[in-house]
This record gives sequence, C-alpha cells and structure tokens, in this order.
Amino acid sequence: MNRQLLSAILIGLLTVLLVGCGNSPSNQTQGKTTTPADGKIHVTFWHVMGGPLGEALDALIEEFHQQHPNIKIDDVNMGQYTALSQKIMASVQAGNPPVMAQMYETWTTQLIESNALVPLQNYVDGENGYSAEELADFHTVLLENNRWDGKLWTFPFNKSVPALYYNMEMFQEKGIEAPPATWDEFMGVSQQLTSPDADGDGKPDIHATAFVVSAWTFECLLYQNGGRLLAEDGSEAVFNSPAGVEAMQFLKNLLDNQYAYLTTGYEHQNDFLARKLGMIQNTIVSIGFMADGLTFPMGLAPLPRNKKQAVILSGTNVGVFDNATPAQKEAAWTFIKWFSETEQTARWAAQANYLAVRKSALETDVMKQRFEEVPGLEAVYGQLDHTYFEPRTAAWFNGRRYLEDACELALRGTQDIASALNDAASKTNREIEKANR
Repeated sequence: MNRQLLSAILIGLLTVLLVGCGNSPSNQTQGKTTTPADGKIHVTFWHVMGGPLGEALDALIEEFHQQHPNIKIDDVNMGQYTALSQKIMASVQAGNPPVMAQMYETWTTQLIESNALVPLQNYVDGENGYSAEELADFHTVLLENNRWDGKLWTFPFNKSVPALYYNMEMFQEKGIEAPPATWDEFMGVSQQLTSPDADGDGKPDIHATAFVVSAWTFECLLYQNGGRLLAEDGSEAVFNSPAGVEAMQFLKNLLDNQYAYLTTGYEHQNDFLARKLGMIQNTIVSIGFMADGLTFPMGLAPLPRNKKQAVILSGTNVGVFDNATPAQKEAAWTFIKWFSETEQTARWAAQANYLAVRKSALETDVMKQRFEEVPGLEAVYGQLDHTYFEPRTAAWFNGRRYLEDACELALRGTQDIASALNDAASKTNREIEKANR
C-alpha cells in the first residue's frame, strides 16, 4: 500500500479512536516513558484472547512473571480483531503504540511499510536468539508466514488449521468405517449420513453437514483443487480460475442435494452437538469450545483432498513496535522466545487448542496425552506439511472481503458462481493496482 493511502487510513482511524488509545492500563503501556515505581520493565501486550483462551494466556503470563521477576507483561484484551486493528493503526499514527500486539499478516505489511515495527530477525540473530538447529525445530510454514523478504518480522502466536469433526457413533450406525479422505468420498458419505424426511417438512431430518459462508472454507477447497488466490507474483487475483469455480460448485452441490445447509455464527457447531449433523469443518480451536457439550464420541480428521492435500493457515502472529525502548523490546523478545519454547507451546496447544509451533512439542507428555484424548488430532497436525497461507499484501485486506461477498452471492444462488468470482477478482485487481501506485 502506498504511503499516502496508508496515511489517509490511519488519520481516519485516529479521528475516531485516539481518545481511547490514550487510556493507558499501566504507567508504561506505550512508547518511551519514565521508569515505573516498581522498577520492572513493563511490556504492554494488546490481544483479543478472551474466555478460556484468555485464561490459558493469563496462566502462562503469570508463570513467565515468576521466572522473570524484572519484567511485567501488561496484557490488554481488545475484545475483537476489528477493534484491535483500529487501535493499532490509530496508536501508530499518534506515536504511542503498545510494545507488542497480535497482528494479521496484512496489518503487518502495512506496519512494515510505515516503519512501525522492529524486525524480530534482529533478536533471532542476537545473543539471546536461536541457532540454525533450534530454528529447524519450528514448523516451516509457521516461520515462512512471518518472513518478509527473507527476514522474520513477527513470530507465530495463535495459529490454527481446520479439521473435519465427525460423530463417531453416527458413522458406526451408518456403516461408515472411516472419515472421508477425498472430495468424492465426502460426497458419498454425505449421502449416507443424510436421513430421509420422516416428518414431511420437505427437509432431511439429519443432514450430513452445515457451514457458514466463509472465505476460509472456499480457500481450502481452492488449493485442494490445484488453484491459488493470487498469481505467484501477486500481480492479479486468480481465484476465479476453473479450479475456483469447481471448488465453489462442490459446496453448492452439497447445498443443492440437501446434504448441507448454510448457517451463521456457531449454529453449525451447536447443531453438530445436537446430533443434527454427522460432520462439520471447524478450526482446531473449536475442540475446547465443544468439549463440554459432547454427548457422543467425536473424532477429528484432516480435510479431504482432491487434486492434492491442502489447508489454509489461520490465526495471528505477534510483533514488536519500534517506538518501545530498547529495554522493552528486549523484554518483549524474552517473552516471545519463552512462550515459544517446547514446554510452553505444548501447554498452549493443549489448553487453548492452537497449534504447537515446535516439532519437539509433539513429543512431550502433554501433547501425547492430548492426542490420546482427541482421536485424530495427531493426523490433523500432519496437515502442516500441506499448509499454505493467504496473501499478505495490503490489497488482500479488502480482497478477502470481496471474495467472501462472492461466496455469499454464489452459495445463496443470488449470482452464478463464475460471475460472482469474476466480479470479486476484478475488485481485488483494482486494490492491487491501487496499492502498487
């Protein structure tokens, strides 16, 4: 994104949010300030981890404090990603960002272009950094997702992949021996799981699956079908290719055959728990949110493949802002590195159900126990060898929204698939042209 456009966006956000950004949760939450009375290095951390996810994060932060008594992580829950994005951009324009924050990749691109971040590669290569052998312990795709021009600017934080959740009891009753591994198998299993209309309302009593209108769902299918979102050089949108049309048609066929229906929010998750559905696609983070409502044995499996196995990575990374003092930056890196150690990332994965970022974590007792508790979870982790991530250009911030709008129009039958995808691609291409000016 060019500097003038970024500046205009930031100024607009600043007008609305500057007052809110000035409310500091501690005496040293942003920028360079005086030494606090407790003599500790305060590191403000903006995030959106609430509920059980927030509890898991708070527990780890408290443990970090016990091991590092000279550092205080002042974590602030911004509630939602939209609010977090707005607060970050406004605080950068005002010159008082937090020390570190969660951020999506498109935000990171804008922040790098505005010189707001310090590259974490500086610390990775430093005295308190990582050896080549230690870096090799991280899942490759998670590090690549945080590299810009070969340099690590951020670090993986709450990353996830999708999984196929299925009712093992229902599968057994229908004589289905294993979860579907291909698109064709998925369609066949969907037919088996969908029950007749016994009550005469014109709808099956039990559907095979249900899903929300989601760019993420389409993206996974697109890559499984050999497609891409943007051209390899990022110059144009290509999700409207024949591979994209076929991927959308796969979802539309599920709806047209009444094997599936569209939902909003967490309705499909609740219907799965209510035994109205035989299987659903969800992030692995949903394991924790569904656990208390389970009345049947639940299994997980990798998403079915078509031309190849593929899933799209989700979640955010954590970055450190350049406005912080040298001591704050070093303290922030100390926390990030500690959080990413084998034992900590294993417990984060087991408690919050995000991905453990290191391969060695999968060999810990914590994760071995978790794999025993959740059938199929270990196989889902195997998808990391076939994981891709979304474009990180500033243009994709709006491009993704256009794609999601196209999914809505196509799946609800408001517009034919090819036209909907073509329109979204044209709008995305205009964003790319604008960003490259």
